[in-house]
Amino acid sequence: MFLGFAILGGIVSLIALFSLITAFHQRSSKVGASILLIIALLLTGWSVSKLPYWSHHKAAPNPTTESTKKISSNSGQAFNSQSQKATRADNEKSVNQQLGKSLQKIGTMSFNAKTKTYTLTVTNKDLQSTIRGLTKQPEQAKQAKWPRFVDSFSKTSVSLKKALGPGYIFQIGLKDQKPVLIYKDGYVTHNKFE
Repeated sequence: MFLGFAILGGIVSLIALFSLITAFHQRSSKVGASILLIIALLLTGWSVSKLPYWSHHKAAPNPTTESTKKISSNSGQAFNSQSQKATRADNEKSVNQQLGKSLQKIGTMSFNAKTKTYTLTVTNKDLQSTIRGLTKQPEQAKQAKWPRFVDSFSKTSVSLKKALGPGYIFQIGLKDQKPVLIYKDGYVTHNKFE
């Protein structure tokens, strides 16, 4: 709100200044332009002083935050590590469920906590036949729009890194076969048809 007043005041100040200059050149009354310029400059100065940039007020310390910091610093390491592990496991499980819902038309999701690996097992018939066809003729990958498919799942891998941190693997493949695509931290580490 104050920014708008400051901008408007600046514009009015410029107009008043030009009116005053014009009044000097035409040797006409300068009183109206002078009063308008002074009022515009005062309002502009007041608006600029109210902008958050100039505010030097420090927020009062929140007693709740201070007590939480003291409690967490005094609590035992075992409690902290257990809660972090539970949270990480919950997050991993939640991500697996979300991936399962969003990718259910393509396949089924599974997660291996030891290797930090999310696996999409392809169940979509069209995609299965594409992968089988490319296994026999990998040179057809561009015609099958495989690079676009690869890029789209790079975003999924980046999302995993943002949600859970680095080190998580996302792989795609057919059941009982080695994965055709493997991603880690947003990068393709294995592409069978490249």
